[in-house]
Amino acid sequence: MRVTFDARHLQTVARVRGIGRYTRNLLAAFARIAPDDVEWTLLRLRNFAPADPSPLPPHRDLRTLRLRRPELSMLAIDPILLSAELAVTRPRVYHSTQLGLPAVRACRAVITIHDLAPLRWPEHYLRLPHARLGHVWEYALARQADAVIAVSEATRRDIVELLRVPPERVTVIPEAVDTDFAPPSADEGRRVAKTFGVPGRYVLYVGQFDPRKNMDGLLAAFARAAAIDGELRLVIVGDLGKLSSFLTRALERTRAPRDRVVVTGRVDDPTLAALYAGAECLLHAALLEGFGLTPLESLAAGTPVVGYRAGAVEEVVGEAGVLVDPGEPDALGDALVAYLRDGARQRELRAKARPRAAMFSWDRAAADTLAVYRRIA
Repeated sequence: MRVTFDARHLQTVARVRGIGRYTRNLLAAFARIAPDDVEWTLLRLRNFAPADPSPLPPHRDLRTLRLRRPELSMLAIDPILLSAELAVTRPRVYHSTQLGLPAVRACRAVITIHDLAPLRWPEHYLRLPHARLGHVWEYALARQADAVIAVSEATRRDIVELLRVPPERVTVIPEAVDTDFAPPSADEGRRVAKTFGVPGRYVLYVGQFDPRKNMDGLLAAFARAAAIDGELRLVIVGDLGKLSSFLTRALERTRAPRDRVVVTGRVDDPTLAALYAGAECLLHAALLEGFGLTPLESLAAGTPVVGYRAGAVEEVVGEAGVLVDPGEPDALGDALVAYLRDGARQRELRAKARPRAAMFSWDRAAADTLAVYRRIA
């Protein structure tokens, strides 16, 4: 069975985001499983820097092009380029790990959909003409895929409801933490936090700053706890790119004490793992998560989650955190205060955190993905 797999996200800005991690970990798991009935071809970008070294199954490369600016132009151009390239390589199955299917194809197609945030917040994601046109076309092609992989039940429901894909064509295959994710002790985590000027106890946020991440809700919840606990800090880890204005404006609008909010920017993986381990909890105010990788990483570090019961977060966290209804404006702040005051509750949730994270496996995700390939091929 010839499979062409979209590995371009190992080279773009997505390489340090959820889609890049999904691509890297799934390919590494394919390498470990080593299915003897699959011939792999990896779709690469010839006009981008090579991907960082990582375990890959034996493969050939298929090199293509992508415009660097505007970033979302690929949504409108990809279907044409892929049609020509796949006509030459003639795979039995093509797997797109984000939006990116050929307009014309003779092969079977699998697409992984992580979330449908553009359809929930079109005023942010689809305001530019090329983004709007590209998403409309790509979503139309996604409806025609032979199989759709959803990373959670929440995303599956959105795919069926918003894209009108028949439920029998959608398979839920959850993600997992990186196999080399190795958090240190909580004491070591707090030592690392001190290098960022955090003297003592802190709650942590990890992620981007776009509207669905709800920076106003995050900072309002922290302000509620900070008014009671004069030592508490909020550490924010995320790429300070073009989306950082959402964080800046939220800081201006809310009553969160600015001198107790520490923004680190993006950090390397060992530092991130340490910050998870040293935190009192992960404070997660997102209004939509296709999967919820940062809550899962926090649990893998032994740190509970206090957040909204939104999207797939409840599927990931289970009973290893405190989750509240996003429709209640003060609920998150109240939950954070109650959690920080209750030492017994904290110990109970910490005992559940790592076992909960261990329920998710990249090897199982890879095996389930191979089963999808075989079924449609």
